[in-house]
Amino acid sequence: MKAKSNSIVMTEEEIDAFLSEQRVGTLCLGDGQSSYGVPLAYFYGDKVIYLTLGPGGRKSGYVEKNKNVCFAVHWLDPDYGKGKRSWKSVICDGTLERVTNPDEIVGAGRAAEKHMGMPQGAFDPILQMTLKNPAASNFWRINITKRGGKGVVDFEETFEEE
Repeated sequence: MKAKSNSIVMTEEEIDAFLSEQRVGTLCLGDGQSSYGVPLAYFYGDKVIYLTLGPGGRKSGYVEKNKNVCFAVHWLDPDYGKGKRSWKSVICDGTLERVTNPDEIVGAGRAAEKHMGMPQGAFDPILQMTLKNPAASNFWRINITKRGGKGVVDFEETFEEE
């Protein structure tokens, strides 16, 4: 059986707009033996996904073993299943890297403020603490190596015999 739907592939511009609009995604990690996905708030700026990850915990063990990650962001119409069947999703593959450069730490903080609708300077206390020891920064970036997005308005699917 062959399935066909009315989903569309998002353009690079649509992907950028979508990542700029959303606030939460799922960071997918693997250690060679198992996988782990954790929903996290993120901020997006200049085609980079920034995250804050605290030390310790389950995700830290995965990150120590493998920096290759996948980050998935999705949106579902609030009325999905109530007559509406629209959704969008973007999946980004890349490598996770701790942000240790002081200028980039400040840039990540400013991207966070902008993405979360906060006034510039709201992250200053966090930035001041982080800049005392940049090597231990909780700011991380996903260096995107591949990304793609799909979406649909009023999903429809048909099936045909092959």
